[in-house]
Amino acid sequence: MSMDNTLSQYKSYLTTLGYSSITQTDYARTARHFLESTGGSYSRQSVFAFLATYGNQSSTYRRWLMYALKSLFAFARQPWPVDKREIPKLSKAQRVALTVDEVNKLIAASSENPLDRALLAVDSILGVRRKELSEMLVADYVRPNIRVRTAKGGAERVRYLGEDVSDIVDRYLETRRGKSPYLFVSLQGVHLSVQSLSVRFRRLADAAGIPKGVGWHGIRRGVVTWLYQAGMREKELQELFGWQSPVMPHLYIQLVEGEVDRKTKELHPMLKGK
Repeated sequence: MSMDNTLSQYKSYLTTLGYSSITQTDYARTARHFLESTGGSYSRQSVFAFLATYGNQSSTYRRWLMYALKSLFAFARQPWPVDKREIPKLSKAQRVALTVDEVNKLIAASSENPLDRALLAVDSILGVRRKELSEMLVADYVRPNIRVRTAKGGAERVRYLGEDVSDIVDRYLETRRGKSPYLFVSLQGVHLSVQSLSVRFRRLADAAGIPKGVGWHGIRRGVVTWLYQAGMREKELQELFGWQSPVMPHLYIQLVEGEVDRKTKELHPMLKGK
């Protein structure tokens, strides 16, 4: 079978899994590069040799490449030879908490697209994971609230969106096509996968001047940090974000440079008023 026929069938396979046309194109491009550079070898060595050619890219992008290749192996009915622990992990430097200004720039960059604007507006309030955003249903949204299904643990909770974000969601729904039960779908009415959300974020982040290596999770970290700085306690954050471990808020919160010194001067009884 020719390369073009293989890739055509691969894209059809991705369609059956609900991947958007943008994700199909990106995955097919990655598959072509992989098959051409490795001579069609589906081996552990070929995966790591391919990944090594992207050594100057961020770990976020290399993780994305791994997941793209994993879908190709599944299509070809080849065993995936990489252990989950070997998939590139984010370095601390890449665990960025976006600021309010940066998220507003993202939303501004999405102003021409009701879907992108709704995705960003909802996440700027909720700070949910990509999977939670992807799996929201039309039935989950009852203005001005929305139901969130926690990706880890299976818990459900209703979160308040507010009137302004609800207006943005309503405008998106006026343009929404198809009969999918999922809330966020492409122009073709196809459910947005986690991977397609990442592709959309990167496009908007480039337009907003957000550096590479930052993804949707940067918004989640940002929301946690904003609420903490506004006075919400870590126990309250644990409840709000559905974390089972009380350690998680501490791992997400990123203090602004100089904040600790400022608070020490304000609160320490020996320094007050000096």
